[in-house]
Amino acid sequence: MHPPWEKTFDWLGTTGNRAAVELLLRALKSETPQIRRVALLALMRRPEKNAHLVVLQEIDRTDDCWRDSFRILPGSFQEFLRDRLVHGEPDQRQEVCRFLVDTDQFDFVPLLAHLLENRKIQPRDALAGTLQALCRKLGTLMEVASEGNEATQIMRTAEQVRRALNIAADRYAKHEAPEVLEGLLLLSAGYSRLFLEIIRQPGHAARGVLLHLLTTDTSSATLKVLCDFINQPDAPQEVLRIISQRADLPFLRHLLHTVKRPLSATARRHLKSLRSLKLLDNLEGLLPSLDETEQSALVEIAVHSGVPRQEALRVVGKVLTEGLPGARRTAAETLVNFHGAEANELALRAMSDPDPLVQAAILPQLRQRGVVGALPHIIRLLESPHPAVRKAARKSLREFSFSRFLQVWDLLPADIRQNTGMLVKRVDGRTSLLLRAELLSPFRLRRLRALSVAQELNLVPRVESAIIPLLKDEDHAVRAEAAAALAQSDSVWSYQALVDALEDPNAVVRAIAQRSLEMRRQRQESAERAAKQAQDSPPSQMAPPVPSSADVAGLTPENAPGS
Repeated sequence: MHPPWEKTFDWLGTTGNRAAVELLLRALKSETPQIRRVALLALMRRPEKNAHLVVLQEIDRTDDCWRDSFRILPGSFQEFLRDRLVHGEPDQRQEVCRFLVDTDQFDFVPLLAHLLENRKIQPRDALAGTLQALCRKLGTLMEVASEGNEATQIMRTAEQVRRALNIAADRYAKHEAPEVLEGLLLLSAGYSRLFLEIIRQPGHAARGVLLHLLTTDTSSATLKVLCDFINQPDAPQEVLRIISQRADLPFLRHLLHTVKRPLSATARRHLKSLRSLKLLDNLEGLLPSLDETEQSALVEIAVHSGVPRQEALRVVGKVLTEGLPGARRTAAETLVNFHGAEANELALRAMSDPDPLVQAAILPQLRQRGVVGALPHIIRLLESPHPAVRKAARKSLREFSFSRFLQVWDLLPADIRQNTGMLVKRVDGRTSLLLRAELLSPFRLRRLRALSVAQELNLVPRVESAIIPLLKDEDHAVRAEAAAALAQSDSVWSYQALVDALEDPNAVVRAIAQRSLEMRRQRQESAERAAKQAQDSPPSQMAPPVPSSADVAGLTPENAPGS
């Protein structure tokens, strides 16, 4: 509940008795903060100007105890402030300006912009500085505002102030106050059509000042406006030139967060028009201060810009060798756009990167670059402990697919057929599945070919469930080939199927089934003898295998083409 004496102060603020002012002035000296606060509010509601002067002169506006009292100013006090701004003496006008800044009176920005058009009103620097300070404060509130009624009110206020500043910026010749443009930049959420129109008009009074601000200002709002032009189809060449010439770290960070993957067609076109980028001059000094996302964006900018390819490759190489893991992956992916000895050397170095995703990005490029020994190296990586590397290795050998292998099966010599088939089995994870489909084909020749492939690639144990039914095939040649294939299986099901095949009406099928059973028996006996011999023999230490020259050929930078 409100104390009863608050009603007395409410009455003192509205009564026509002028003696109330003296009483309220005495109340301001009270030791009770609540009394001082309600006395202040009552004075602000009074119509007497001398009461309002006391508010300006005697109240400590920086004291947080008073700040809530100034959030919403009474109408009479607002009129007093406006009157002092328009008709007051310079020292009174300056006092009002300090009050406006200290109490966040953003609604006065339009009036300040209007007063700047009257060159006779002094001090102009106080008016312009107040406008700029209020815009800076409002811009800060916009950045930190969260959702809710307060945030909504801040955004609504900012929009009203922006509209007034848009008009003032368009009338720049009337006041020539750079603070108007600076305030507008501080409240802009990025690209604005007004900025574009000012820059496009060579005779516009604000054009030179605006371009100067875009060239030198380091405030977050100005940098966002500048960088947002990179995604606008109608970005002026003057702005793109500024982007190419700025190299300060605040600008670089904004640009790197504006240019995101995947790049839009507009951003690509604008970047391609930039024949130089000053920010690349100090790459060694800037790179350590950037995070993964920023380093990745730097690679994208360099690769898609119009700078010389050697310069772009220098950026890619720097990030690839010294960048953070995520950025090294981006650099590895973009290295595919570069060719020659230097690019090949970078690719070979990247294959030793501790991050498997970097290796996976480089791996598909090795054969395209003609690196000697790339194929054996990729084949070895099919057994990599890292899934991403194994996947990349299979992708690099995509021509070794089972479907393609079947197409050329009959054309390959026996030795090449087996070697190629073994590689296909390792590369194409669908080999067994596709082979089963071939075994179930309604076409006799395809079933026969599938049986031959199963034996050649030692896949019979994997697909024997599809081979066993072929012992009942209507074609005796298919039954015979199935019986021959099951010689490679050691399961009880295939054994029983071969025993049943001894009753086949075709003599050739019966003979092959008998031979397959004999081969299985000999293999089993041989395995038993080897196991018994291993038990009787003392353990021996086997030397590790020595890699062949083919395993390591061409996998050093010295052997890269063009080195």
